[in-house]
Amino acid sequence: MANEIIKATHELSEEVADLVTKLLRDLVGHKWEIDPVKLTSAARKLLSEESGFHAFLYQVEGSFVGVITISKSAAIYAGGYYGVIEELYVEPEFRSKSIGKALLDETVSFAREQGWPRLEVSTPKKENWQRTIDFYRREGFSNTSVGERLKLEL
Repeated sequence: MANEIIKATHELSEEVADLVTKLLRDLVGHKWEIDPVKLTSAARKLLSEESGFHAFLYQVEGSFVGVITISKSAAIYAGGYYGVIEELYVEPEFRSKSIGKALLDETVSFAREQGWPRLEVSTPKKENWQRTIDFYRREGFSNTSVGERLKLEL
């Protein structure tokens, strides 16, 4: 079986959520509870609706080893609709094998098909995740003029 990238549907919600769970554990460790059941439910809902949320999975010999998720957003400063990369994860033993780049390339192609003029991504803190930031910079990402992303829990 060849390596391939698959656009995830709600049938692959569990696989998407499993990889996102691993990403969250890498990012925040055990600082807050990560509930894989809730993540699977959220993935199923988002991938079942016309929500503007999409996911691509990288498969190696029948196993999913990477995921990238993207959502449709809109802002006047961005010229209308644009894409936001929400999550990108590759299993540790498959890193440095161009899988992240392949997933990102697939996402860039998808964004162009949607007619989005830009993609944005929030990166983890520089001191802990310089490799991640360097990866996005190598792929052509630059700083935005809108500053750091903040959140308000509702």
